[in-house]
Amino acid sequence: MPCSAPRRRVRLLLVAVMTVMLPFSVHADAAHEAAAEELLRLIQIDRGLAPMAARMRQSTLQQIRAQDVAVGEEPTAAPYLARIGDLIEATLSWERLRPDFLEIYMQTFTREELVTLNTFFRSSVGGKYLANVNSLNQQATEVVRRHAMATAPDVRAITDEMRAALDGN
Repeated sequence: MPCSAPRRRVRLLLVAVMTVMLPFSVHADAAHEAAAEELLRLIQIDRGLAPMAARMRQSTLQQIRAQDVAVGEEPTAAPYLARIGDLIEATLSWERLRPDFLEIYMQTFTREELVTLNTFFRSSVGGKYLANVNSLNQQATEVVRRHAMATAPDVRAITDEMRAALDGN
């Protein structure tokens, strides 16, 4: 059944609008991705992945050795463990994870917000923050640990009270 003239005009108008708007959408996405890429570079997220992958490799291999490799079986297990370690590091490589990180940052922040963050992290204060963020996080962790440990005697006393109450039932 042929389209009526008004329907044809609406379809043509929609096609024209889509044709004109598509390049802007692609450009906006490219600009958004470029801003996310710059932020990831500025915060040096890629540099934190290698140590994380190495720690995961080490802990996984230690666990496998402890559970699956008996004394004397190390020579036979060694090439398999090396393959597992290589697989972990390849899986956690920046090249493999980069698209996911870009997607996360692009979903979390608009292009304008990313540009603002990039401007901040390029500033002297932003650079100082980035230079000190690991130390700040370590200090914050230590503060939380110290305060949590301070509650240990009180937790122990309450636990003793609870045990006494449970033993009395």
